[in-house]
Amino acid sequence: MTSAPSPELVLIVPVYNEEETIIPVLTEWRQALAPSISQFVILVIDDGSTDGTSAKLASLDWPELRVHTHTNRGHGQSCLVGYRQAAALGASHVFQIDSDGQCDPAGFPDAWSNRSRATAIYGRRTTRDDGWARKLVTRVLRLSLRWMHSTRLNDTNVPFRLYPATLAAKTADRIPPSFELANIAMALLLEPQGFIELPIHFRDRAGGHASVRWTGFAQKALRLFRDLKTIRHERDL
Repeated sequence: MTSAPSPELVLIVPVYNEEETIIPVLTEWRQALAPSISQFVILVIDDGSTDGTSAKLASLDWPELRVHTHTNRGHGQSCLVGYRQAAALGASHVFQIDSDGQCDPAGFPDAWSNRSRATAIYGRRTTRDDGWARKLVTRVLRLSLRWMHSTRLNDTNVPFRLYPATLAAKTADRIPPSFELANIAMALLLEPQGFIELPIHFRDRAGGHASVRWTGFAQKALRLFRDLKTIRHERDL
C-alpha cells in the first residue's frame, strides 16, 4: 500500500462553540487553498465545544479534513496541539487562523509566497471591522510588550501566521501547559529567528459571539505578564 504524501501545508483551526460559522469558514478556506496547494490538510482542534460544532464537523465528508477533540484548555494551548499534530503528519508548513470568519483568505497568497523570506510570517491587522475596543486591546498589548520585552512585533496575538511545521512543534514544547495566551509566547520565542509582517484586513465575526469579552482582557493581560516570566529564560537562549 502506498502511503499518502506528506502535506505541504496544514491549516490549523482551533474552535470552541462556533456552530454558526465553522462550516462557512472551512469552506471558504478550502476553496482558497485548493488552487495553489496540491497537498493540504485542514486540522480542526475542537476545544471541548458544548454546542453543535462537533455535529457540524461530523457532517463534512472531506478527505483533507482532520478533527481533534479534547477537553477545554483554551485557544492558545489548542493551537500548540495543532502545531504538534501537524509536524507528526510530516507537514512542511503550518498556517493558523481562527474559526469565527474574521481571517480573510485573500491575504493568504501573499503570506505563502513570502515563506522563504523569513522563518515566521504574520499578518498585521492594519484595517479591521471588529470595533474600537479590540483595536485598543491590540495597541495596548503591542506597547506593553515593546516596553517590557523589547519586541519588534506589532501584533503578537494575530491569528494569521505561517511557520515551518517542525520548528513550530519544537517551539510549542518550550511553552508550559499553564501558559494561556500561548500564541503570544510562540511569537516572542520565534522572534530572534526572523519574521515578516504583512498587512491584512481583519473582518468582523461572521456569527456567534466571542468566547472572551473585551472587558475581560485586563484580567488576561495580568495573567499574560505573569506567564511571560516562565519563558523569559527561553527567549534569552
